Amino acid sequence: MRVLILGTIVNNQVGGGIGVFDENLYEGFKKLGDEVNILSVGKSTKIDNIVAGNPTNNINTIYFRFRKIAKLIKEYKPDLVISSVQYCIGIKKYKRFWKKCTYVQVLHGIGWPVNGRIKTWAINKVSKFGRKHFDKVATVSYVSYALNQQLIGVKCDKVIHNGCNYPFKTNSERKYDAIYVGRFHPDKNVEMITDAFIELKKKNPNYKFAIVGYGEQEELFTKGKYKNAPIDFLGKKSPDEVKKIFTESKFFVSMFTFEPFGLTLCEALLSGCNVITQLSSGSAPLFFNKPYYHIANCVNKNELCDIIENAFSNYHEISEEEIKELAEYLDYKRVAAEYKELVDEK
Repeated sequence: MRVLILGTIVNNQVGGGIGVFDENLYEGFKKLGDEVNILSVGKSTKIDNIVAGNPTNNINTIYFRFRKIAKLIKEYKPDLVISSVQYCIGIKKYKRFWKKCTYVQVLHGIGWPVNGRIKTWAINKVSKFGRKHFDKVATVSYVSYALNQQLIGVKCDKVIHNGCNYPFKTNSERKYDAIYVGRFHPDKNVEMITDAFIELKKKNPNYKFAIVGYGEQEELFTKGKYKNAPIDFLGKKSPDEVKKIFTESKFFVSMFTFEPFGLTLCEALLSGCNVITQLSSGSAPLFFNKPYYHIANCVNKNELCDIIENAFSNYHEISEEEIKELAEYLDYKRVAAEYKELVDEK
C-alpha cells in the first residue's frame, strides 16, 4: 500500500507531539513493508520527507500551500492519506486532484478552554470540517472520542491508540523518588505537583524529586517562588537525556486534567517508572488494575501528597516481561496496521 501522511514534522523550528506522531507512524508503515512518506511544509531532521514549501518557512505557511500539496498528492498517487490538524483544510483541493484514495483525518484531542478562546474555536472548527469532508475520522482515545461527539457533535469512526517507539531499558538504581516531565503550563498543574513535592520533602528530607521541561511557567523555577525549592530543576532536556532521567526515577507524576493520550506517560512506563496520574487521562483504560498505575483524582497539594505517599508504599518494580508486553502493543507497527483497516472498511 502507498501511504501519505500530511502534517507537521520535527526540526529545529517546529516540533511537538503531532510531529512525533507523524514520524513514528511513518516508521510503523515502513515496518509493515508499505511505501510511505510525510508531506509537510517543512523539512524533517530525521527523515527524507516531501516538502511543500521552503524548509525555512514557519509552519503557518500551510495556509498558502494547499494547491501545491494537492498537486504533490496527485504525483505521489497514494492509496491512503492520513491528515492531522490544519492540513485537513485543503481536503476539497486534495480530492479534486486525486480521488482514488481513502482520506483519513486524525483528531488528537479537542479544542479546550485552556487553549484560549480563539484557538479552541479554530481547533473545533477544523474538526467539524474534517468530519464533513474526509472519508474516515479517527481519534486517539475513548476520552477524545466521547468529548468530540458530546461537545461539538463530531463522531469518530474509530479509536486508534497512539504508540511509543522508544527502546527504553530498565534500571534498578533509581535515585529519584518522583519526577515531573513536560511543559510548564497551568493546564498541566505543575504548581500543584511541585507544591506536593515540597511538602513531602518537609516530611522526609531523604526524598528526592526532579522537575524536567520548559514552557510558559518556567520562570517560576528560574526566578520565581521555586527558585530555591529543595527539588532538582533540570530544565529542558534532549529526548535521549529524558530517557535516562526516566530510568533513574521510581515514579512519574502527571496531573493534566485532560490528556487525550499522553506520550510522556507511555515513555515513563516503558522505562520502568510507576505512574501517578488523573483518571481522565485518555490512555488510562490501557492500564486499569495494573499495579504500577496509580490514580490521583485530586484538586490540591494536600490530597496529592497523600496519594503520592500511598503510592510510594505500593511501589511495583516493573518486570522486563511487563515492559516487553507493553512495548509490543505500543509499537507503531500496530498503530499503522489499524489505520490500514480503515481503507478496507471504506
